[in-house]
Amino acid sequence: MRFIEDFLSPIQASDWLHKFERADWFRWQRETFSIYGRQVEAPRSIAWFGDANLNYRYTGIDHTTEGWPEPLQGLRRDVESAVGQPFNFLLMNRYANGAEHMGWHRDDEQGCSALIASVSLGAPRRFCVEHDAVADDSQREPTDSPKSRTTLELGEGSLLLFDGRQRHCLRPTKKPCGPRINLTFRQIAA
Repeated sequence: MRFIEDFLSPIQASDWLHKFERADWFRWQRETFSIYGRQVEAPRSIAWFGDANLNYRYTGIDHTTEGWPEPLQGLRRDVESAVGQPFNFLLMNRYANGAEHMGWHRDDEQGCSALIASVSLGAPRRFCVEHDAVADDSQREPTDSPKSRTTLELGEGSLLLFDGRQRHCLRPTKKPCGPRINLTFRQIAA
């Protein structure tokens, strides 16, 4: 895991947040998905982009891409340069307030690289990652030890690079907070 608190300057982060909030080149969507046989509305809005004709499928829903809009090209290059890896897909999550969140999950869908580069815009929020304990640095198999958690305050303009196969969540909060947009860059098998 790598965390860059000031990946974007406060002015850049604010500019991006306003661009996404007022954009006419895409539309935020609310999805519903099935949990234990009942339909549930996701507690956030999403949008996605990527190289033409990719499909990122999760929770039984296809997310097919038509290409990268021009406004995102520079930001994508900056993220790729910072982490040293190309990305061909972007999933954006918009949280209107502190009640909107992302529950514990893993991004371990077939054909999706483990590495996720996450850029935060807007209100700071707490992000938690659960780590499997390992016997020693040379061994990658989990032991019977309890799992540990890392909690980070993802502030405006921060970049977090993490393994999406680890369980993670964005916790809800009762504290008053404004909107937050999270951009998760990924590499999807074509």
